[in-house]
Amino acid sequence: MTPRERPGEESPTEWLTAAFWILTLMFMYRLIGILYWWEYLVFTIAGVALSYMWWTRRRRGQYWLLFGVTCGLFGAGAIFGSGASMFSDISVPADSVGQTEIVCGSVVNPVPGSELKVTDAATGETVVRSSPLPQSELERVCSDRLEYRTRDAAGVALVGLLVAVRAAGHLLPLSNSVTTVASGRAA
Repeated sequence: MTPRERPGEESPTEWLTAAFWILTLMFMYRLIGILYWWEYLVFTIAGVALSYMWWTRRRRGQYWLLFGVTCGLFGAGAIFGSGASMFSDISVPADSVGQTEIVCGSVVNPVPGSELKVTDAATGETVVRSSPLPQSELERVCSDRLEYRTRDAAGVALVGLLVAVRAAGHLLPLSNSVTTVASGRAA
């Protein structure tokens, strides 16, 4: 027999669920900007702690399958998107109009600094300018963009892993040592 919540009963994990999703949304909002290293650490510690506390108090609710599948799809999508972003090429506009660009390569396979050049965005051909950008500037711009992509991918992968753990908690059967909500006794 699996412990289930009965309609009208208060969930013992309600505040943990709210805290987890608030923390996750705050972290995703911070990912829009540039995060400090300690923000990753704080989110990781808080996310793991909330996930552990939720996992030990979890109950099988009425919509366990819906929540499990939704969290699983979101977590898998985040992890897949994070991995795909590490392999996709990055191009940086070289002018304000966006007709020329610098192709930096991907995080996994960056273009070497000596091979960076300004190209036409439509054709990919090298553009000869009257006042060319210094090679050191091309390297700096590409290095910055690759670093931002790495940070963002790591953050999204971290969120994806925590949500995947949450999905597993919804989908995996409860152990026999979990207490039922109605009686407070072991099932």
